[in-house]
Amino acid sequence: MKFYELTPEKRRLWLKQQGIELDEIDQQTLHALNQLSENVVGQLSLPVGLVKNLRVNDHSYLVPLVTEEPSVVAAANHGASLFAQSGGVTARSFRNGIYGQIVLEISEAFVIDNLKKNLPNLIAKTNKQFASLVKHGGGVKEVKIKRQNTLLYLRVLINPAEAMGANRANSILEYMASELANYSGIKKKLFAILSNYPSQLTSCKAKLHVSLVGGAEVASRIALLSQIGQTDPYRAVTNNKGIMNGIDGVLLASGNDTRAVEAACGVWASRQGTYRSLSSWQVEGENLLGQLTVPLALGTVGGSINSRKDVQQNYRILGQGITSQVLANIIAAVGLANNLAALLAIATTGIQAGHMKLQARNVIANLVASPQEKRDVLALMTKQHLYSQTDAQKFLKQLREEK
Repeated sequence: MKFYELTPEKRRLWLKQQGIELDEIDQQTLHALNQLSENVVGQLSLPVGLVKNLRVNDHSYLVPLVTEEPSVVAAANHGASLFAQSGGVTARSFRNGIYGQIVLEISEAFVIDNLKKNLPNLIAKTNKQFASLVKHGGGVKEVKIKRQNTLLYLRVLINPAEAMGANRANSILEYMASELANYSGIKKKLFAILSNYPSQLTSCKAKLHVSLVGGAEVASRIALLSQIGQTDPYRAVTNNKGIMNGIDGVLLASGNDTRAVEAACGVWASRQGTYRSLSSWQVEGENLLGQLTVPLALGTVGGSINSRKDVQQNYRILGQGITSQVLANIIAAVGLANNLAALLAIATTGIQAGHMKLQARNVIANLVASPQEKRDVLALMTKQHLYSQTDAQKFLKQLREEK
């Protein structure tokens, strides 16, 4: 029997026979996880933090954010608080659909104009085959074709309705490719698969009075940092990493595909031939203006979203009835909030002090001490700005000697 065919208990037994120590796991949980993935042997838990008051399009949201990094949650809340004090974020999601590609090998007998004339029929036949998607507002919307030597490229725009749509898109593309297989001049299919190229873009904007960030001088520094990110890839990639801290956290919380969004954002940041910051900030009069546009191909149904209790709890926090477009607006706004908080820290006190203060919690968690001792050690570390494991051990020893 192959490894993937084994029960999760037998896979764990095999690991133990290799001399690997495993943590205990509830059997019901183990079997539930086995339905979600392949070769399951355990689980990895991450904290769900909360962005308490994110105001987007005149509506206030509680936003779950999944990350093991406390500074990400703190930054999102700081940025969201500043936004809330200035009227919130305005956001708009352009959800046209997702792209798929079909590439076929053709012969000299192939006539592209004949296929162009037949495309409406192909689209209609495909949508009839996938009527359940069309019923929910989705389906094939557009097909563009081009010939390059002996290859024919079809770029298919598919509206996935409220799902992210990867699996459904791939099924549609395979169906269309099979329909084209016997078309005159087409020799064979090379591939028919979803493309993660940016197609569903979400833009958000924020306007803050300079007093909210510490005055005109600080606002000017934030604008200068943003300007550097438009020309220097070393600054741009770090700026974008801060944006993705928030975006990835909400994607994970909502059961969406972080890898697809990360890949699309990388392409989008390089769309002008040079890698740039996804966000931009500038000062106009007495206001600091920020904006962010990111590709967000996501869904609120489908995949494992409906079958995961942890994800469903996060949707209850977000609010029942959240659509894909609203979720995209929220996610982009969180990304901009994290970005503002990071730029503000760099422009003022520096970012490392705040990070280390929050990371001290991880050091304390691994300290062999009583709960009260841990609280006392953390207080000393914070007061003296010393955050290493060695410092924690030193303070613990000091406390015990004093007693």
